[in-house]
Amino acid sequence: MTRFTVLAVCTGNICRSPFVERLLKSRLREALGADADRFTIGSAGTHALVGQPIAEPAAALLVERSADPTGFVARELTADLVHDADLVLAATRDHRAAAVTLQPRAAARTMTVREFARLLAPVAASDIAGSDPVERMAAIVAAARANRGLVAIGDPDDDDIADPYRRKREAYILAGQQIADVVDVILERLVPAVSG
Repeated sequence: MTRFTVLAVCTGNICRSPFVERLLKSRLREALGADADRFTIGSAGTHALVGQPIAEPAAALLVERSADPTGFVARELTADLVHDADLVLAATRDHRAAAVTLQPRAAARTMTVREFARLLAPVAASDIAGSDPVERMAAIVAAARANRGLVAIGDPDDDDIADPYRRKREAYILAGQQIADVVDVILERLVPAVSG
């Protein structure tokens, strides 16, 4: 495996999923340098506001986190996008279901953003074999998948990130922090020396 593709999914593809896309891209670039080019990070929406940029409050929060929101254009979720992804990270359980409905064979590699972090909680960076970042990322996904049904969840709503669209800045801050926390979980296992 020489490349790895991550697809983030939300409703309009202007708030949560582009936040995942651009923050993960930025953090991978910081942590991996040129090896970040081996990762394709994208996003799409189940009811995308096709052609629109990232919502201004989300874009501002990305800039505060040293991530670049410029040039983003929202797009509709398709079966091909899901098929081509090695990992699909959905904002909510409904988005996860929509992705799997389009491409049922993607069920094993499709999780909500927060579910992914929850399933990785018992996995230490030292549990992930190898030094190649793409191979490590594939192993991280496999470890999360193996923990399905084994890692307890209190309230299923805890796996969802609420939609901040057209809400107060605080809603964007909360969604952005929840996403940043998951990106930290991924990077801590992908590059053990990286800390949030």
